[in-house]
Amino acid sequence: MAAWPLLAHAALAADGAEFAIRWDPADGGPRSIDEVAAMLNLPQGKHKSFVVRYFSVAQPVGAAAGTRAIARERTSGHAAESTYKLRSTAPFPSNGEFASWRCPFKHEARQKSEVDVGWTADGVAQKRYSLSCDADGFIKTLLPAQYEAKSFGCNSQVLRVQAGDIKIERWSLPSGEPTFEVSWKGQDTAADLESFAGRVVRPLMARGVKALRESKTELGSSC
Repeated sequence: MAAWPLLAHAALAADGAEFAIRWDPADGGPRSIDEVAAMLNLPQGKHKSFVVRYFSVAQPVGAAAGTRAIARERTSGHAAESTYKLRSTAPFPSNGEFASWRCPFKHEARQKSEVDVGWTADGVAQKRYSLSCDADGFIKTLLPAQYEAKSFGCNSQVLRVQAGDIKIERWSLPSGEPTFEVSWKGQDTAADLESFAGRVVRPLMARGVKALRESKTELGSSC
């Protein structure tokens, strides 16, 4: 894979932002999806269950510190959806390779640039930046051989409820421990950050939630 250019001052514009808070119910906070929905005054939602597995992949040559490539596969019955993502602790530059980045999947994919906003236990928001793509199918058929995709060998069982514009997920991790996440799609603005903090983060923390620093990728890859 090609070497990556040095980060420039001009950042690549994101298509949107995903705000999320995750917690281990053993450390406090609500312990069921119904309890979360009631606490946040959410409407009755649509349920969906699936299995998630993560893959190690070859890392791009010359990647900046704090940047990593990941791959994920989500299955429900006989259907599968795969994701390839470049995640960075700094914004991607708007020039060079990043401006024309293309998904490595062999088949047509849905591509996006996004800011991921999470919270720490002390209530501080942290940003991560990503370039990603999704496609129907399995990693082994979508990702070229030179990416050296290899499953970590463990699965997470996920139950998702879409309640209005809010998603609640219960993850049964490879360790067997449950983890919850509440997320919302918005824009990378101070107003949307405050909206999610007011609607979701502060009410949950007031009920004992201690936000996890780890991403779902890190949690689901720990076999």
